[in-house]
Amino acid sequence: MARPILMPQVGQDLTEGKITAILVKVGDKVKKGDIVAEVESEKAVFEVEAFETGTILEIRHNVGDMGVVLEPLMMVGEEGEKLEVAAAPVAAFSGEDAQSIVETAKENIAVFPRESVRENETAFLKSGTGGSSPLARRIAASAGIDIARVPGSGPRGAVVKRDVEAFKRSSGSGTLVNFGGATPTASNGRTVLKTLQAGVGDPVLFIHGFGAELSAWRSFIGHISVANPILALDLPGHGGAANASADSFDDLVAVVRATLAAEKIERLHLVGHSLGAAVATAIAGGGDLDVRSLTLIAPAGLGPKINGDYVSGFLSADSEAALQAWLGLLVHEPANLPGVLVRATLSSREGTGMVANQTRLAAGVFAGSTQLFSVRDALNRFGGPARVIVGEQDRIVPAEHSNALPAHVGLHRLSQVGHLPQLEAAPLVGRLVSQTIRSVG
Repeated sequence: MARPILMPQVGQDLTEGKITAILVKVGDKVKKGDIVAEVESEKAVFEVEAFETGTILEIRHNVGDMGVVLEPLMMVGEEGEKLEVAAAPVAAFSGEDAQSIVETAKENIAVFPRESVRENETAFLKSGTGGSSPLARRIAASAGIDIARVPGSGPRGAVVKRDVEAFKRSSGSGTLVNFGGATPTASNGRTVLKTLQAGVGDPVLFIHGFGAELSAWRSFIGHISVANPILALDLPGHGGAANASADSFDDLVAVVRATLAAEKIERLHLVGHSLGAAVATAIAGGGDLDVRSLTLIAPAGLGPKINGDYVSGFLSADSEAALQAWLGLLVHEPANLPGVLVRATLSSREGTGMVANQTRLAAGVFAGSTQLFSVRDALNRFGGPARVIVGEQDRIVPAEHSNALPAHVGLHRLSQVGHLPQLEAAPLVGRLVSQTIRSVG
């Protein structure tokens, strides 16, 4: 019998939320715990989980729609099952059955518990302007409004949706900065910048790690509370640049430099994860760009060790079960790894040179269990605001590599966290990244 996957209860007093991503299509198979959509309230971004195994039979909303709390977003059932023409909402299930569905959905819909939502809210209240909600920032960006100019009426002075809409009616727009927006592909020794958040001020460039891609940052951006433009790119052999190749760490750095030069970006903030953090450090320490701040998440390049078994296992995995086993090493609790990440990684490899080019890159940056590059000197040379965030249970890059950092670099060691702090402790890491960016003034 078909069952609904419900719209999350996105707040104590809120009756609807905006659907910002749909991660499955009709016919896809899902299992309990898989992330199938993302929705947004004025305070936080929530991931929607399937609460039983089955096949997606119907999707009732599009990205951008407003969904009513605890009404169906989509239906899941047996493959080939036919839905009645007027499939009813939860109210059509009676008695204990309906109550069971609602209670199960409440238990499974929100990845970020209430304390995390409060922490995230507090994070955007610490900016000089009183802070803003993710939805308010998105509306302001699309309208070309500098959100720093908007008076806030939300909790502790936060700028919320109604404030932006009132400002838009009364005074028009500010200066909006948007970069590129094309599909990222590597060409002429560079890749293409993608705008994840339009805004004002110096851009913030996010650089992903080995085996990831720029889209991996999208859910995390909801935890960033700055009005700056937020950009990302795909490194060679990854994402939209899957068919491009790089042979060494220096090649990666050169590609990112060429991309920034092509966009005439000389002043920016850098945020990187793992191998991408090492690339960001090399650029920051080069001295030729005005890097305003540097945030490194689980950085590579600060010591010699790397989990070579993970690298080779990740590259050779050709089934969902095999890939799930290796990707589980990225996090402290493998059960918390979103199933959609496994399927997305496999599907992104199809019909591309991704695996071959990542294998080629791995040979140039890792030798067995050894990193063939170091960015410690570059980090010493960079004198601006810098922060390193590591998981104490990192099984890919040892956390102790981040010991003995330069005195001006802040270190945050997160317990019960592995190699993906931006996923495992997203609200806290988002707050730390935002503080680093805002510390420049």
